[in-house]
Parts: sequence; structure tokens; C-alpha cells
Amino acid sequence: MILSLKHVYYKRQGIIILEDINWEFQPGERWAILGLNGAGKSTLLRILMAEFWKTSGDLTVLGVEFGKGDIPSLRTKIGVVGSFLAERFPIDLTAEQIVLTGKYKSSILYREYGQAELDEAKAMLKSIKASHLIGRTYASLSQGERQLLLIARSLMEDPAILILDEATVGLDLLARERLLHHIDSICQLPNAPAIIYVTHHAEEITNNFTHVLLLKEGKVLAQGPKQEILTPALLSDFYGNQVELIELGDERLFIKPILN
Repeated sequence: MILSLKHVYYKRQGIIILEDINWEFQPGERWAILGLNGAGKSTLLRILMAEFWKTSGDLTVLGVEFGKGDIPSLRTKIGVVGSFLAERFPIDLTAEQIVLTGKYKSSILYREYGQAELDEAKAMLKSIKASHLIGRTYASLSQGERQLLLIARSLMEDPAILILDEATVGLDLLARERLLHHIDSICQLPNAPAIIYVTHHAEEITNNFTHVLLLKEGKVLAQGPKQEILTPALLSDFYGNQVELIELGDERLFIKPILN
């Protein structure tokens, strides 16, 4: 099992942020977490990464039971990509140098490295169809290219879990679609990690994702196979407004609210 949460609660200053979270993630599954702003998505992720500590309940990630296992070692097995990372890197480093920092879990290259290490970073970029970034400085990259670069960086340590947290925030339509295309390619890699894709846009849930969890106001509204969750009834409940689903092709959906 990739992860298991049983009756997990998280309180901060007496306020319940996450309430009775139950979730199991099995090998071979790829999950999207859909939640509106303030739903508790980031808090849930930080608990999974052991940055926040659950108030109560049982939590096991990659076989490590929180409270009993080796948490520092577990953290090295979880890769995270989010827009919050984009400003942490020196702008004069090349793409392959940025990717190489992922091997050392740092935003700077504080260790000596040689051509062999750079070649490893270049090979990673090529494996996710991002060879066009090789040799370019971080300063020259668009926001979408930086996000793709950060995904390659997170894969350098061969993580067992890859968390993509609002990875398309701030991207225009074409940049978003290019990034989603690259993410789909990563899902097909022979050694692909277990992927958790976090978003508040249902149309970003591509056909490579098998399961969806709906998080609303700190509670799991529904979870399960994608086709069972992305329905007009459940999504109308989720948004608090009647919606209709418009098929975009390739199992992708656009959610259109019905306004009176």
C-alpha cells in the first residue's frame, strides 16, 4: 500500500482543519485531489510529508507508521513540485544544474560535481521529453518550463511518491496543456512514482489519473475510481451549485455551473 489514513484529524488553535480523513492509495493507482481554495489540500499534503503532525488517527505512508517509523528517511522518498518552489533557485544556473540540485535535496549546488552528474541530469530531462531545456539558464525559462524543470528535479532522487501541488497555477492555456502533456508522459515511465495531483480545476484531471478524492471544507466528500466520482450529482454537491459536465475528449471534463 502506498498510503493509508484512518480517522485522521488535524486541529490548529482549537479549530478543526481536517476532519475524519479516511483514504487508501494502492499500488498502480494515480490519484487527483480536487478541492477549492481553503478545502485543506495543502494541510493534507503537509501531513503526508510529515511537515505537520496529525492531531489524531492512524497514518501510514510507504509502510512507515507515523509515530513509530523513520520519518527523516521517509521524507527523502517523497518528491514535491509546487509553484512555491519556483523562486528558490539561482537564476544563473542552467537547467541541468537545477535538476542536479534535486539529487542533494538543496536549492543550490553545494557539492562538487562533474560531467557524469551533469549527464545524469540531462538524461533525466530527456526521459520526460524536456531536452529542449538543456543548456538554458533558469532566468530564460518561462513559468511553465520552470515547473517542468522542477518535476525533473524531483525525479532525480527516484522518489516513491511524487506530489504535484497546483503545478499549473499562473500558466496560460497553452503552457498548462504542455505541462499536462509532460505529466502524462511521466505517468507512462516504466519506473514512474505513485503520483498525487492536486488541483481545483477538474479539467486538469487527464485520462492517466485513475482515482479522484473530493476534499471539501476539510472533509472527504467522496473518493474512488474517477468515473464514479466525476458525476453531475457529486460535483454539484461539491461546488454547492448545480453543474453540468461537458466532455472535452480523452476522458477530460469541463465543469459548467448552471446559473439561475
